[in-house]
Amino acid sequence: MSETQKEAPAVAPERSMFAGLNQAVENSLVGRYFKIKERNTSFTTELRAGTVTFLTMAYILAVNGNIVADTGGACTVDDCSSNTGVPFCMFMGTPFDSGYLECRERAKRSMVTATAVSSFVASVMMGVFANLPFGMAPGMGINAFFTYTVVGFFGSGGMISYRDALAAAFIEGWIFFFISITGLRTKITTLVPKCIMLATSGGIGLFLAFIGMQTSNGIGLIAFEPATLVTLAGCPIEDRAPMYTIKDRNAVCSLDGSGGVKTSLPPASPNYECTTKMKMRSASLWLGIMGGIMMVCLMARGFRGAIMTAILFVTFVSWIPNHKASYLGKSSQIEGGEGRFTYFKKVVQVPDTSETDLEMDFGAFGKSQLWAALISFLYLDLLDCTGTFFSMASYINKRVPGFINPVTKTFPGMTQGFCVDATSIWIGALLGIPPLTVYIESATGIREGGRTGITAIMIGFYFMLAMFFAPIISSIPPYATGPALILVGALMIENLLDIDWKDYQQAIPAFITISVIPLTYSIAYGIIGGVISYMLLWFLLLIYDIITCKLYGKSIREVLIAAKPDVLKPYEVMEAEEIGRQVDRIEQLRKEMEDAQDMLAASRQIAEDRHASKGGDNSVAAAKTVDDDAKTAANPV
Repeated sequence: MSETQKEAPAVAPERSMFAGLNQAVENSLVGRYFKIKERNTSFTTELRAGTVTFLTMAYILAVNGNIVADTGGACTVDDCSSNTGVPFCMFMGTPFDSGYLECRERAKRSMVTATAVSSFVASVMMGVFANLPFGMAPGMGINAFFTYTVVGFFGSGGMISYRDALAAAFIEGWIFFFISITGLRTKITTLVPKCIMLATSGGIGLFLAFIGMQTSNGIGLIAFEPATLVTLAGCPIEDRAPMYTIKDRNAVCSLDGSGGVKTSLPPASPNYECTTKMKMRSASLWLGIMGGIMMVCLMARGFRGAIMTAILFVTFVSWIPNHKASYLGKSSQIEGGEGRFTYFKKVVQVPDTSETDLEMDFGAFGKSQLWAALISFLYLDLLDCTGTFFSMASYINKRVPGFINPVTKTFPGMTQGFCVDATSIWIGALLGIPPLTVYIESATGIREGGRTGITAIMIGFYFMLAMFFAPIISSIPPYATGPALILVGALMIENLLDIDWKDYQQAIPAFITISVIPLTYSIAYGIIGGVISYMLLWFLLLIYDIITCKLYGKSIREVLIAAKPDVLKPYEVMEAEEIGRQVDRIEQLRKEMEDAQDMLAASRQIAEDRHASKGGDNSVAAAKTVDDDAKTAANPV
């Protein structure tokens, strides 16, 4: 046996175990279609990435149903058990009408299933048609906008009814599809300056970390504070004061017919304020932190599946009842533990969307409020989804150089992905839920190695299982997935290195984008702030350059040519400018390396002179001492 044959078994166990399978899939028709080899990935890596992404997205199954059910769904005043048919009869109970609440509960279960069905279809379509590793599900920002602004709590105080809102979302999806398939959406993407798109990726990273630190979708490290908005949290559940949003303070307390005091409070926010200084005392917080430490340590040592392993570890520990870090049962530090435990014990449920599907009403298109809602959906989807698309693609580009064309800012599967994204909106409307979008949690799968549509198909497969095993999958605690959001958010900051921070016209709009996204809880607002500030700076600097051009020996024509936006330049010019920028960056790096070498050489000469003056010999030990002294001199700190 040769030496080569003897050393063959030294291959890592995981690689040798699945090497044959990975090689077979890579060389198959499936592997060629999904470009596994070109994107430097493997079949099992894609499966693992899909699993990790789903685990970080699974919270949407329960959360989306909880939020959208506050609209009341298709429930009406006819579902009230008392005062049936009377306007606002749903509010005439203690605190609400029991019959209406039963109808709402049925709608909620239907919405949970609808979330799984629509996410399954959309994610599989994203994988098959666009070959992108992006997970699709109802958007967390837009579902709150749909519920509390467009429809209103239990259908009161909003712009339009639940059925009208679904019709608006359905039509908006088709408009979005037209914008995408004609290439207009891609063109809009190229209009956004590159520094803004890169900053969007960094802003989303901070956004992810911010979400991962909260209680409702994370480890519970931060909470509400009246003076500073956020502060350190982690207090025990008995020391938490829930937050309420009250429009009319005079309506909180009133007298009933018998002269007693009647209170009327809206639903409590998941945010809370710690009423004591007993912070960082929550067991679930520390379990989440332990999971985060496990993730970092495993990743630092190159362990494959580090994120998934840590999430599953925290989840299994949290499912053990009767301890302070339990997610299930009355000992849970997150409200609703007993209800979750009851639901968890069901294990399996029969999928049913009959309470919410095909509930659209197209009879209100003469109302201005419906068109206002439709336009709001359209611009939120356009900016949120497009920003997320490019940010996820930028994250892939860091691992597959050349994935994004640096000149046109396009990437493979972009138009197809946009069309799938638009299609998923009206699919969601058909099933009775708000618009779907690409999830920023897809970054966790990309970090785990996901590069192709197989990752998205795997995500869809898990959502299909969730239709039947929703009681189990929706019981993954937020403090199990929160550390993954924080970790991936930190890693996404690397995209900011490509911004020219020495150019104020790029740096200031980029910073505005980065900061506004997490602080307003909106990707759309961050992009709007960045674009407006960029345009304002461009215009003001152009006026300044025109006024002062004679002082610098330039003509107005030269100033206008230099200020010409990229979108108006021919491709050849943009390509030459991009190559020039990259050459300048390489030259700058080369100069920095030469300067460092010169400094080291000078330091070495100083060290040699020092040893020569002390009568040092030319032995190896002396040479080593000279090198050590040179390095010390070059790095005095």
